[in-house]
Amino acid sequence: MKPVFKIMIVDDEMLVRQGIKHLLDWEQEGYRIVGEASNGLEALNLIDEVSPHVILTDIVMPVMGGEKLVKVVKEKYPHIEIIVLSSFSEFDYVRSTFQSGVADYILKPKLEADYLLSILNKVTAKMVAMKPDADPRADQGEAQILQSIEKLMTGYESAPDPLLLHSRFPFGQYLFFGADLKQMKESGDRWSFGNELESELQKIAMTDMVFMRLGFVNDTALFLLNVNPERRNELVIELRQLIPKLVHDTSETHFVISQCFADFNSLGEVYHGNYLKLMRYGFFLRERTLIEYEHLPGLPDSHFEYDMGELMEQLKRKQYRKAFTGFLEYACLRSMDYRTDIFEFKSSLGNFIFNVATTLGKMKVETGSLENAKYDYFRKIDEARYAGEAIAVVEAFIREAERAIGETNTSVNPNMDRLLEYIQDHYADPITLTEVARQFHFNASYLSSYFASYNGEGFSEYLNKIRLEKAMELLLTTELTISEISASVGYSDQSYFTKVFKKQTGISPSQFRRQDVREIRES
Repeated sequence: MKPVFKIMIVDDEMLVRQGIKHLLDWEQEGYRIVGEASNGLEALNLIDEVSPHVILTDIVMPVMGGEKLVKVVKEKYPHIEIIVLSSFSEFDYVRSTFQSGVADYILKPKLEADYLLSILNKVTAKMVAMKPDADPRADQGEAQILQSIEKLMTGYESAPDPLLLHSRFPFGQYLFFGADLKQMKESGDRWSFGNELESELQKIAMTDMVFMRLGFVNDTALFLLNVNPERRNELVIELRQLIPKLVHDTSETHFVISQCFADFNSLGEVYHGNYLKLMRYGFFLRERTLIEYEHLPGLPDSHFEYDMGELMEQLKRKQYRKAFTGFLEYACLRSMDYRTDIFEFKSSLGNFIFNVATTLGKMKVETGSLENAKYDYFRKIDEARYAGEAIAVVEAFIREAERAIGETNTSVNPNMDRLLEYIQDHYADPITLTEVARQFHFNASYLSSYFASYNGEGFSEYLNKIRLEKAMELLLTTELTISEISASVGYSDQSYFTKVFKKQTGISPSQFRRQDVREIRES
């Protein structure tokens, strides 16, 4: 019987890789796709894991192109045959790869099923006598199941032999279990982690559970589990206990347990409609190591809307703080709904930056630095792996916008005028930062940094300064006792008032009064 030859596809275009994978009935023709990579470096990291007999590679790719890949492969793995995929404009590259030992090349416009098959058959004909090493997963039945799963996950219909399917997955329920590995930049690290995860699954394998490793899909190490429905809860508990063993070396890795399903043919629907959704929830649920379909956190009650037109009106009225804090509160509330579309969420943050920069520019605010940095903020938002990171980018933009506003308008900020006036009118009351924030519809923590930024000192320092100035005035102009003055300027505890007074002036209230009386007499 003709051996099954293992094929690796290397191309930076995912659609090209998908097209090649579905171009042939690979198993029927005696081939099996064992791996794919988006550049030469990823391919090199994958070779030892999948041991391909033939590599189909593009020429022009980022990180490491096909020309370099061919040279390295032929030096380290001379037994691997390489077929180059090329366009007419890349022929000079193709010519150089022949010098390194490629078996053949195919022009992409001619990449049709019959032509590709004829090239593969020609290249592998001389390898038949080599009797390729047996792969324990390469038997025809396993390969057919894997191919069916892949087709279902990519939206194609598939109908594996029922007896074959039952022999591989004999139990009544399926579920996906996977780990998000986007934070691992090296493909070798991802493979090592996937192997470790597979090893841990083997340790917990029960008589009523089997699993199949599906490799790396969308940067996740993915497994399909098949379990007796009566043992499903036990399996889920085992999976929960497994995760802490792996987390210590994989910070910010999210694990996902999908919903269970009974029909193998609904595998694709569950993968896209449930598993991938749960994986995306990790963008908003940074602190959750495990995201489990049946144990999701609660959702906020209200639906979030934001009027960008009102934002611009607030800016035109110079209500900067109201505009900025209002949007930040909206963004934070929106991030609490993990069902939010990530692209839509990031777009709203980018729209805020664009509209603020544009509106301030029309208001003659010196926005040169904002305009220059605007696209850098857009890039950072786009690259943010979590909602909190994206919001932090907006906060950094707001701080820069506030500096631009302050440099353009040297007059006191109108919001600060109102705040200072409020403190002047209520200094004798037991006011706090939280109460003032509530009065002016600020976030308390943001008010603290805002006050310090615009006034040069913190809220408590400023309040104490106002109270002490009033106390000094009363000490000089009235016969009120120290206790009465303390209470009248907002200090309920006379000893604390004395402590604060002495810290600021270097002397006690009574010494201040006596000293001033002496100065009057001497004059």
